[in-house]
Amino acid sequence: MNENLEQKKWDKAYVPKDVEDHWVSSWAESGIFNSYPNFKKESFSLVIPPPNVTGALHIGHALNNTIQDFLARAKRMSGKDVCWAPGTDHGGIATQTVMEKILKAENTSRGKLGREAFTNRMEEWTANCKKTILGQLKKLGCSLDFSREAFTLDERRKTAVFHAFKKLWDDDRLYRGERLVNWCIRCGTALSDIEVEHEERKGNLWHIRYQEVSGGAGLVVATTRPETMLGDTAVAVHPDDKRYQGLIGKKLRLPLMNREIPVIADAFVDSSFGTGAVKVTPAHDPNDFEMGLRHQLSRIKVISPVGKITEEGGVYAGISREEARKKIIQDLESQGFLEKTEPHPHAVGICYRCQEIIEPLLSQQWFVKTHDLAVGALKALEEGKFKIHPHSWEKPYWDWLSGMNDWCVSRQIWWGHEIPVWYCLKCNALSRDVSFHQVPNLKGVVSREKPATCPICGHAEFMQDPDVLDTWFSSALWPFSVFGWPEKNEDIERYYPTKILVTGYEIIYLWVARMQMMGLYLTGTVPFSEAFIHGIVRDKKGKKMSKSLGNVVDPIQMMEKYGTDALRFSLISQARPGKDIIFSEDSLIAGRNFTNKLWNTARFALMNAVNLEKLNSPTDSQLEAADVWILSEYQKALTSVRQEIDVYNFAGAADQMYEFLWDKFCDWYVELAKLRLQGADLEAKKTAFTVLITILIGVIKMLHPLMPFVTEEIYSVLKNWDAEPADYLINSRFPLAPEVKETEENQKGMTALIEAVASLRSLRSGLGISPGIRWQSVSVWSKQGSENERNFLKDYPQYLKTLAQCDRIEFLEAPLNFAAAITPHFNLYVPLQGHDFKQVSERLKKELARIESDINKLSQKLSDPNYISKAAPEDVSETRLLYEAARSKKARLEEFLKALS
Repeated sequence: MNENLEQKKWDKAYVPKDVEDHWVSSWAESGIFNSYPNFKKESFSLVIPPPNVTGALHIGHALNNTIQDFLARAKRMSGKDVCWAPGTDHGGIATQTVMEKILKAENTSRGKLGREAFTNRMEEWTANCKKTILGQLKKLGCSLDFSREAFTLDERRKTAVFHAFKKLWDDDRLYRGERLVNWCIRCGTALSDIEVEHEERKGNLWHIRYQEVSGGAGLVVATTRPETMLGDTAVAVHPDDKRYQGLIGKKLRLPLMNREIPVIADAFVDSSFGTGAVKVTPAHDPNDFEMGLRHQLSRIKVISPVGKITEEGGVYAGISREEARKKIIQDLESQGFLEKTEPHPHAVGICYRCQEIIEPLLSQQWFVKTHDLAVGALKALEEGKFKIHPHSWEKPYWDWLSGMNDWCVSRQIWWGHEIPVWYCLKCNALSRDVSFHQVPNLKGVVSREKPATCPICGHAEFMQDPDVLDTWFSSALWPFSVFGWPEKNEDIERYYPTKILVTGYEIIYLWVARMQMMGLYLTGTVPFSEAFIHGIVRDKKGKKMSKSLGNVVDPIQMMEKYGTDALRFSLISQARPGKDIIFSEDSLIAGRNFTNKLWNTARFALMNAVNLEKLNSPTDSQLEAADVWILSEYQKALTSVRQEIDVYNFAGAADQMYEFLWDKFCDWYVELAKLRLQGADLEAKKTAFTVLITILIGVIKMLHPLMPFVTEEIYSVLKNWDAEPADYLINSRFPLAPEVKETEENQKGMTALIEAVASLRSLRSGLGISPGIRWQSVSVWSKQGSENERNFLKDYPQYLKTLAQCDRIEFLEAPLNFAAAITPHFNLYVPLQGHDFKQVSERLKKELARIESDINKLSQKLSDPNYISKAAPEDVSETRLLYEAARSKKARLEEFLKALS
């Protein structure tokens, strides 16, 4: 045992910090989490979703890694060759954004530093972040093989990225071309479709008159973005819209720009939206871009990468898109083109990192052709080679893969994997100050290093592509690059493909789908056969946590305040597959209480330890009814926990553990065992202690994947009584269910006993009688068909006397002047003599009146359709819970009053 705790002789309250610091150090020094390929065992491997090196871990990381550690420890204790590989992600845009904020606070910028100095600063800063993150994972108790630490931007991963890029290039699955991309003007880079979030915002729909060149009235278009009209090259209507049949093919004059544009017919147009006529701006809208391709329309770029109007915008050139909107609306109104303005809420695309409004822009970018890759991933899902838990996530995963566009993988930032393409200045007629993303049809050489000479012209001057790869490109290779791919080594042979990926649903498209596509393409197999999708951690009001809302929970602070095991228990017990967690600090109190319950149970066992040279299993004749019952319940709990783990229902496993330890083992068996443990019969004492310590050691092993610190500390003292002692719990065997056969009569008898005691305790509480006052007697009247239960109480009267705190058990008909506790099998009567219940009766009547008033108010509230339709769902749910609780309390009060009568 920890020397510090040895001196304290197991203090009453569990002190997490001393214990946790000791075991974090001990585990690290022993190397017990390290994995070495063992082909004699079944392998179980998984890789950590690498946290971005943007700072410290948040509560979502704590949830994700606790689930993974639960699995890793449980599988290792089940005899598997477990490898859990750790690492961090360079984070691309996310990390660069954090650094740019730091530089801004220092009154400088990456532009002032220059690319090389900026990259060096990033490397220094991220090195410190990695240490912080890995240290926090250790503090969380994660059984990661830290000797395998990887980073998505280290040399080994750079080799993997280059190999993947080169193969895509050689297989004609990678190209550079001009496409309309999602552009963040703040981050200064293109984003893929799934890096764009959509937010409902209040806006307007402006109705603008486009007149015919011939002088006719023309038509009215409705738009939410009048600033893009500067780049209009057509107006489109539906070919079947009778309102505009006479205008199709005619010319209109573009307001403010005095440019002639055609009216075209396209089936994409929704005739019911606005006026049924839409402006077409191919350079600044994805739908318009596709329409422009169909009708060979020109593409006029009127918004620049920094969000300002270009020279193509005429008199509006040089002002921001926001200023341009205001001025254009003013000019349209003053010149008589603005017909009307109406409120119109609509979805706006925003950057997933900085929340800036996305600008669709034409740009030369690198794209991965995804069709064939997506087909491969869909086939793996269809054939069952890849499964998602819960299965409800398989359909959205399928739908997204079925409709995905080519993946834009180039980013206009400095932090990331530099695109390994070199351009000969001579062949491409390039100068180093060229506006690179506007130059089409460049001829490049794919190489990690600068080529010596150009293979075409022999020239020696090159310019490397200035962009870096999307951070998700290297992340997509993670399940195999972490083991050294493209090398063929023992780790790849043993641990790849991995068994399962544990991740949140918010990155199922960003990451899970891409790993499946790239894994199948580059290695010929799924990178993991299963994925467990958990929800996100929200605040107690159900809101997503964010720094701006001030509702972020720091897991380290929670661990320091309540203990790491308490935090792990709280998170796991709420981790229902695919469901969000509504996190409240109150849930940690339950976790801390559970930890203390386990600790105090172990203290009780040690204080009542029997000096046994060897722990031998008692014979059937030595076991009492309570022993047989608890061994049978232990058997059921172990079986249920294993089943829940096998189907990845971690919350269900935690529920089973909690219910057995607290509700059965501690509340009932330990109390009954005290009769023998504190009695004079040595043989009976040995039997009770043997059952107690055997189950306690098994419970500690069962709980270890969930609560590693407190269980390791307790086991370090109890392992001398373990039939198969291990140096550390993770090296022990997950407990096997004992061979015990409980008769139906015994099970029914114990159930009836528990019901009787619970009813008597409830009666005592309701009558206001102190737990320290013993009943003089309990008279038991058994109901018809309860002979077995009656005989059980007769055979074990000490059980009822001990648990119900009474001096005598009698089996009589219903006596007079007694209060009754009612169960399905018995009426249990306790004497009222010596107690003045007049005051108790008055108090109960007043409380009943108050509860009835509350029920009426809550009932009226729930019957009000306005409340149901307008109140927040969580408020309605809470009201329903209060209503049901009030009804339940009313029923109990009526029972108590009946007992007094």
